[in-house]
Amino acid sequence: MALGRPLEGKTVVVTRPREQAASLVEPLEHLGAEVLLVPTIRIVPRALDDEIVRVIVNDLPDYRLIIFTSVNGVDVFLGYLTELGLPFASLDDAIVAAVGPTTASALEQRGVSCDVVADDFVAEGLLDTLQTRAVAPAGTRVLIPSARLARPVLPDALRARGAIVKVLPVYDTVPEERLESPAERIESADFITFTSASTAQQFVALMEAAGAGRPLAERLSGVALCSIGPATSDTLRELGLPVAVEASEHTAAGLVAAIAATACGFA
Repeated sequence: MALGRPLEGKTVVVTRPREQAASLVEPLEHLGAEVLLVPTIRIVPRALDDEIVRVIVNDLPDYRLIIFTSVNGVDVFLGYLTELGLPFASLDDAIVAAVGPTTASALEQRGVSCDVVADDFVAEGLLDTLQTRAVAPAGTRVLIPSARLARPVLPDALRARGAIVKVLPVYDTVPEERLESPAERIESADFITFTSASTAQQFVALMEAAGAGRPLAERLSGVALCSIGPATSDTLRELGLPVAVEASEHTAAGLVAAIAATACGFA
């Protein structure tokens, strides 16, 4: 193993959508890994329809809190503003919150100030932060641009506290139809990374379809399954797969760091 290249000789599978994979692929390769890009889902923005136009053009000024839960949500929602000829300053009168620093950075790179960031990078952490700062008291109108099948934890908890929540689906996560590497090659890897529940679910579906009757957990017994955070880890376990590595910082960089630490024997 070369100094500074703890993943030399290791193979790491990345299941993230192709458009988002660079944040994992590039640092993993820099650390010496051979990376197999095997996207299991892709992101499809929702077409600009009457509901979205109504929310943005007519209702946006009424929302006091706008919560972005992913970079995808930021990209698509701000794309709608651009398509409608509206400035990003249209968000200035609301409190803008983000689940995690990566999403906050995506906003700020586009000139949108992020007022609240979750302390521990997950929806539950954002809820705690909002409560501590008394940002969403009862009666607050909240807009959450999100994936169509996003976890309901955040909106449900806010509604339970008396907020008036509008969840606006702005994109779909669509399953890939096939594996881009042979299942046998994936099974011989050292690490497989998962960055969301949906990447894990579709990975299992594709691998089971490509299997030869053997249980998937058995086929992957020699591979370390690596999760970006608790929600993804829970999904893997529900699917019958053990989690060997979970990032303590729930970002792509945190996941890379956790894999490198494991390879060095520090985790």
